[in-house]
Amino acid sequence: MKIRKKNFLSFVLATIILSVSLQPVAAQTNVLDDSQLKEIAQKYEVEVFVLSDSELEELEKNGPLPSFNDFDEYESFVAESVSELKKVDTVQKSVLEVPLKTDSTITPMYQTSHTLNWWAPFAGVLGGVAAWKNIAIVYDYEFRTNGNSRPYFTGVSSISSYLTGLQIAVTWNQTTGTKTYSNTCWEKDTANFVIQGYYLIGAEMYGVPVGFKVNDTWNRSLQLQTSGLGCF
Repeated sequence: MKIRKKNFLSFVLATIILSVSLQPVAAQTNVLDDSQLKEIAQKYEVEVFVLSDSELEELEKNGPLPSFNDFDEYESFVAESVSELKKVDTVQKSVLEVPLKTDSTITPMYQTSHTLNWWAPFAGVLGGVAAWKNIAIVYDYEFRTNGNSRPYFTGVSSISSYLTGLQIAVTWNQTTGTKTYSNTCWEKDTANFVIQGYYLIGAEMYGVPVGFKVNDTWNRSLQLQTSGLGCF
């Protein structure tokens, strides 16, 4: 009798443990399968998914996840987020002065790094008024050999991008970074950068950490100049 009772108690305990362990999975499934959430995703052309542990960790470095227990409130959050993040940046050019070449210069080619950054405040539900966008590059340049000390790009070996100053659960994830060269004052004095990627926006929906992605493209240019030299 004691053995049967012991076996019965073990069975009950195992059932309780299994039930508790399955609760998070059931909650995630219930949220993602809800027809209202599917309608929101379709309406704003986003995919809502349960965040992985690593995604959640990165988001929480920037700020806490907003919490929702109402699909209408979450839809407003998605709508404002998509509208805010899809604002078009105007293409801007930065001018970088490089040291003037002298006769004592030994190395004909130079490699250095530079970060293009600009203020990109998020308004509304995102509210990251201190946000900045950044494009970090490592590049090579030379001077023309005809004695006019005009620098030009010879290569770009690294292009990376990121957000800073955030106080909200949003991350930027670069997928591609490309460059082309153009002529502003002389040949190949300007490098043009096109960065493609997506924002990941996190929230809690009925206690389940979920996220959705918004694609975006960043465009910036960098022109090399030397002090005191005009165009051509």
